[in-house]
Amino acid sequence: MEITPKIAECVGLWLAEGDNKTKYEITFTNNCLVLVKLFNQEVISKYSGNPRIYIYSRERNIEFELDNCAIKQYMDIRANKPYFVLRLASVKVVRDWKIIVEKVKKNPKFYADILRGFFAGEGNIKTGSHSNRTIRIAQKQPTEWVNNILDFFGVSYSFAERERSYVITGSWNWKKFAEIRLADLHPQKKERFWSVYKSFKEEHYPNNYIKNKLLKRLTEPCTTKELAIDFNRSKARINDVLCSLKEAKIIRKFNIRSNTFWIRNDSNKIIISDVKRNYLDLLEGNRTSDIAKLLNVCWKSANRRLSELERLNLVVQDKQTLWKIVPTIKEIIVK
Repeated sequence: MEITPKIAECVGLWLAEGDNKTKYEITFTNNCLVLVKLFNQEVISKYSGNPRIYIYSRERNIEFELDNCAIKQYMDIRANKPYFVLRLASVKVVRDWKIIVEKVKKNPKFYADILRGFFAGEGNIKTGSHSNRTIRIAQKQPTEWVNNILDFFGVSYSFAERERSYVITGSWNWKKFAEIRLADLHPQKKERFWSVYKSFKEEHYPNNYIKNKLLKRLTEPCTTKELAIDFNRSKARINDVLCSLKEAKIIRKFNIRSNTFWIRNDSNKIIISDVKRNYLDLLEGNRTSDIAKLLNVCWKSANRRLSELERLNLVVQDKQTLWKIVPTIKEIIVK
């Protein structure tokens, strides 16, 4: 059998709802007709044999047809909704099918498809107060291949022993699942997933996410506006994080005309304007009044710029009031 994305989805369905312990038949149980028909079309019908489908309901009068399947109906007073058990008995078929299952589980090419099928069987979506939106995948205990797939897509998750399920929250995770159409295989789950996903009004991030990303970015000078655009946050929100980092003496800011540039302290870089660059070029051996004349500005303006350069430890005034450049190993960036 050629392994296709549809086959990989059926592998996920079977791992969720099939009997993977028996050696004598392929079995798939579900109460969703769409999934039952998909599994029959993509898997059962590809093998020779005598497939059967058992329908369990309270009234035992379900009208249903499935290609090449013998249909038997039984009464189950516990069934709030009819459910179906699809079976194909064959030791050889089971052996071949399990080989396909193992191949799909190990191939990253099919990770999205197998997870989509598995969620159709074992997944659910929970919402509650305080904008609680949770994706859950039921399992008795953490499973290695599920862990591998979630890690592959960069999904952050926890496993709740009491609930016996994976618990996944946060819009960044929902966004990743939206990209691989996690819930699209099951009609009801698909509708619920996209309804909840559209309810996210603002991009939310895990604790310290923005702070950590900012620190990686600020090896080079950036303005608040640039960072706000990159992180899809308001300038006020970005500024709050930047100020907290500045108070912790991790980063520093440089005011260049109407812009504020931020950079990490350990970057060993100083940011100045092109105006201050002109002062440095004319500085050596001149007094404030000399520099003011050369630049055609008033003494007060020249003194203010020189004082700013002095605070940056780039210049110093000697006893004869002559300005001199202070040697520095820091890189000077002109903006």
